[in-house]
Amino acid sequence: MKDFAEDWMLTTECSWRGLCGVTTLAWAGLLAFGLAGWRLAGGLAFVLGLTVMGWLDSRTGFLPDRGNLVLALLALLFLTLGATVPFADAVLGCLLGGFLLLSIRWLSHGGLGLGDVKYVMVLGLWLGWRSLLAALLTAFVAGAFAACCLIAAGRASRRQCLPFGPFLSLGGYVGYVKGVELWQAYQSCF
Repeated sequence: MKDFAEDWMLTTECSWRGLCGVTTLAWAGLLAFGLAGWRLAGGLAFVLGLTVMGWLDSRTGFLPDRGNLVLALLALLFLTLGATVPFADAVLGCLLGGFLLLSIRWLSHGGLGLGDVKYVMVLGLWLGWRSLLAALLTAFVAGAFAACCLIAAGRASRRQCLPFGPFLSLGGYVGYVKGVELWQAYQSCF
């Protein structure tokens, strides 16, 4: 068991209380938004994965491939149970997310890591393309806001890298619980 914990970077420095608190609040949010059945079960697994991946990236600047693989396999499981989005939407979300973030990575000359690209592809499997767009918008706005606050407070410079995984996790949560409604609100504007 020790090797597993070390491999996942889940060591004694891990703030278990913080992780448990965030996960519990997010689970309560799923219940408050009225999720039930397999959608709720999928949401519980998804939120746990989002929390761990966001925490790992914030602490280490690294989104592990194994974490992405576990979340992808869980997405496929819940897709087969009909708990998430239609299969075609999931595949399109995965491909669209990969294309968008690879494009940003290429244009920014490596400003995003490949872990972020893979993580967004997994989020696309869970959310489908419509909710993924809402998740990405949420992540970019939250990340920009946090970066501006850190720069204004003198705790970061414009050239400093900021882990994007926690913001992707936040966006993934928003996309899971309200992505469809956000997409419909956007469409009603045009």
